Amino acid sequence: MQNIEHFVQDILPELISIRRQIHQNPELSNHEVITSKLIFQYLEKCGLSPEYILENVGVTALIRGGQPGKTIAYRADMDALPLDEKTGLSFASNNPGCMHACGHDIHTTVLLGTAKMLCQYKDQLKGNVRLIFQSGEENFTGAKQAITKGVLLDPPVDFILAMHTWPDLPAGTIGLKKGAMMASSSNVSFEITGNGGHAAHPHRSIDPVVVSAYVMTVIQSIISRNISPVDSAVITFGKLTAGTAPNIIPSTARAEGTVRTLSVETDHRIEEKLKLIVENQAASFGATGKLTFEKVCGPVVNHSQVIEVLEQSGKRSIGGEKLKWLEVPSMGSEDFSFYLEKVPGALIRLGTANQEEQSKLPLHNSSILFDEKSIETGILFMTQGIADLLLQL
Repeated sequence: MQNIEHFVQDILPELISIRRQIHQNPELSNHEVITSKLIFQYLEKCGLSPEYILENVGVTALIRGGQPGKTIAYRADMDALPLDEKTGLSFASNNPGCMHACGHDIHTTVLLGTAKMLCQYKDQLKGNVRLIFQSGEENFTGAKQAITKGVLLDPPVDFILAMHTWPDLPAGTIGLKKGAMMASSSNVSFEITGNGGHAAHPHRSIDPVVVSAYVMTVIQSIISRNISPVDSAVITFGKLTAGTAPNIIPSTARAEGTVRTLSVETDHRIEEKLKLIVENQAASFGATGKLTFEKVCGPVVNHSQVIEVLEQSGKRSIGGEKLKWLEVPSMGSEDFSFYLEKVPGALIRLGTANQEEQSKLPLHNSSILFDEKSIETGILFMTQGIADLLLQL
């Protein structure tokens, strides 16, 4: 693609303005009506025929290349978080209790810019590009809804890509990783049922609080004794509730937490061990234990061949020195994994940090800043990357 850098420079001021407009008007999951309308109108100006994924929420469009070939989807999420913004930006959120603290405004802008670039060079594309502007990533609903509405079907998508901001990398760089990229997420809870009574007469009761403490302690051995030392997993209980008064032994106690793993097999093993521990440990006290294990999403596992093509492509588009290999996966989770259960693909990290300490804060922080230099980098990398993937895969 000739003159790609010059074309990006021409459209960059417009895109930065759009990013700031989206940032100033954030919308929570499944309510991204204003953002969706803005995207819809922009794609129409690019000569495309966009469609809403749901009623007025979420947008998809197809760029048909000049030559027959495969279809690659590129997904960006649009939703914001329920936070009061504390960045001090001149274009900070106008909506109290709502803020783009995960960079989804950057994701949306990069995809818009990439869409405009690909439309400019569509005659050179060997295949098609499916654009997916997805709602509801933060509550893990959007990807499933988009898939149900058929975004991967007409024409059938062969590979799918996504890009996510990453404050651990400097703006102007791209983070790549083969294999496990992000963890699965499962909600877990257990309830212990004992026999309530007066705190002064514990021998007449079966204390579910004591049973829960033992259960919680034994659960910690799952990671150290049932999971391979070279694998990664997290079991965290963030909520434990029981009782109403200090001098009453309650009848029940309940704990709620999360399980994060990098493989489906590890997830299943942890579920099995949790069930055994909860039920048998409770029974040893004369109580009963019940486990609830609910899968939220699977792990994000990057397709090695896709990453290899993107590496070579990135050397041409932004330079090899700006490509950073990520040594470890994130134990955070992403509903992009639902797409990967249907088609192979990859999630790419987009560096967003600069010299300001606020830009190095973790995602979901109400004071985090995202360097807008990342927008240009993302567009250059993804435009060339998609074109090369269509040629080589």
